[in-house]
Amino acid sequence: MSDPHHAPSVRILPESVANKIAAGEVVERPASVVKELIENALDARATRIVVRLVAAGRRTIEVIDNGTGMSEQDALLAVERHATSKIRSADDLDNIMTLGFRGEALASIAAVSRVELLTRREDDDSATRLRIDGGVLRDVTRMAGPVGTRVTVNRLYFNTPVRAKFLKGVTTELSQCIDAVQRHALVEEGVGFQLLHNEKVLLDVPQNARLRERMALIWGLAFSKDLVELDVECMGLKIGGLIGAPGLTRSQRSHQFFFLNRRPIVNRSLQYGFEDGYHGLITIGRRPVGVLLLTVHPRLVDVNIHPSKREVRFRDERAVRAAIRDAVRERLAALSEVVSAPAVRAAVPRAAQPAAPDAARPVEPPRPGAGIEPEPQEADEALAAEQAFQPAARNVLEEHAEPVQIEFGGESRPGHVEPAAVYRPMGHMQDAPLQIFDTYLLVPEEDRLLIIDQHALHERLTYDNLRAELEDRDYAAQQLAVPLLVEVSPSQVDLVNANPELFSSLGIEIEPFGDTTFQVTAICHLYDESKVPDAVYRVLDALGQGDLFDREEFMADLLRLAVEACRGSVKAGDPLSSQERRELLDGFRRLQPPYTCPHGRPIITELTVSQMEKSFRRRQ
Repeated sequence: MSDPHHAPSVRILPESVANKIAAGEVVERPASVVKELIENALDARATRIVVRLVAAGRRTIEVIDNGTGMSEQDALLAVERHATSKIRSADDLDNIMTLGFRGEALASIAAVSRVELLTRREDDDSATRLRIDGGVLRDVTRMAGPVGTRVTVNRLYFNTPVRAKFLKGVTTELSQCIDAVQRHALVEEGVGFQLLHNEKVLLDVPQNARLRERMALIWGLAFSKDLVELDVECMGLKIGGLIGAPGLTRSQRSHQFFFLNRRPIVNRSLQYGFEDGYHGLITIGRRPVGVLLLTVHPRLVDVNIHPSKREVRFRDERAVRAAIRDAVRERLAALSEVVSAPAVRAAVPRAAQPAAPDAARPVEPPRPGAGIEPEPQEADEALAAEQAFQPAARNVLEEHAEPVQIEFGGESRPGHVEPAAVYRPMGHMQDAPLQIFDTYLLVPEEDRLLIIDQHALHERLTYDNLRAELEDRDYAAQQLAVPLLVEVSPSQVDLVNANPELFSSLGIEIEPFGDTTFQVTAICHLYDESKVPDAVYRVLDALGQGDLFDREEFMADLLRLAVEACRGSVKAGDPLSSQERRELLDGFRRLQPPYTCPHGRPIITELTVSQMEKSFRRRQ
């Protein structure tokens, strides 16, 4: 029995409030509006789509298409909640092949903005214009208009100021909008796209452009030259598209695009399966690039696990991952055998060769952590030294099982070997350390033998010197006789223009050259010119993360790239003179812990007298 003295704590929300909450699930930012309206235009069989933005969509978003248009009755229903043009029963949810549909997003968009919709069918004498203000229909008129539909969204979030406060700056929001247009412009062959921001054309893709041509327009001509075609059908899954040769990589996953039945999607199984296909072929920390087009019966995938249909779930995630992995491996293996491309320096390693085709082949069981992180790359050569001396040798960062006495330059410190411990190998100042295998330096001491990786040590010394120079702005800028031209995507143009000081602080002087091309006029004297464009792309990939951009972490990452780009770097297998060995050892004495290279690999291992005595059974 209810208490008359207390008001009920559970209430039915007013429809206006419920509409705004529902809109928040679909309309996260201006790019969400762009995406939804483009998908509506595509489902209306448009062959030309124009997107106009003002103030990165915060003030105005306009999408114009030449599709089939709508009648007045359909237009009125399209702005109502739960209206749809393609679902009649629950069974239809398992057979959706279109992207969006009139009514699914229009009502949500109209609830948090001021919308004008102008639409006309080919057989109609006039067009229908609707004006909706915060979800309330204000006006319906008949007027002249072209065949197709134009949706104009003004003052997004005008009635929800709290959501408007969470929008980012113009550069970030514009980048997101450009990305939304590019995703569809990449794969919708037969449809032309034009994107304008403040009346400036940022993207113009012809209707008849093929996938490779579209990728060249968006990512640059040089980029598209290192792409190979993929066309495979396996387990009911058709896999097509273009993928990068192993030499074409990026530091982030910003150039990996997956489409399922034409819909841009996010799915970890696809992502990790794609990267598994490059296992053993690319450097640790680098990501392959590509556009993968998947076609599968809708009953085998659930597209309704995310309000904006961005994420999907397959009925058999493991099988899909294996199919993507095998398709990529087989294509790259064929490429290395048939094509003598500069980007593919060797055939696929034996460990990465796909098994013989077998329709009944069982799906590979998931590895520990599968679906969370991709499979680790094979151990690199620097770690081979540690394994060669097992069980005697150990990494200097590992702890002893029991406390011991350890000598540091004549100073005795009890306890474990901690990462913060300071190594000061004594040796004899006049003697150069012994070099073995043209890779390792041996420094004997009273109770141990230090084994130093010459390449890892030189990388670390270069990294420390470069970091000090860049932080103090004390580097010598080398003017280039012929500037380096760097072509970026339209979404990255504003990122370059807005961050000249950042590039300068990294030892890269860059300026506009025209449209989406920039020229590097001067670089830090330590840089290798051929590696500078990759450094620019890494900067842009990091800036494109928006809120996730961490300047300190990024600076460290870019410095690691700079070390790789430095001239005269000592490599494994380089024979060194006694003076070069002596200089490396002197540099090691000045190092501060941790004793690792910029990539995290150990610089030094040690072999103690007690460990050798145990190996020769002199001690139990």
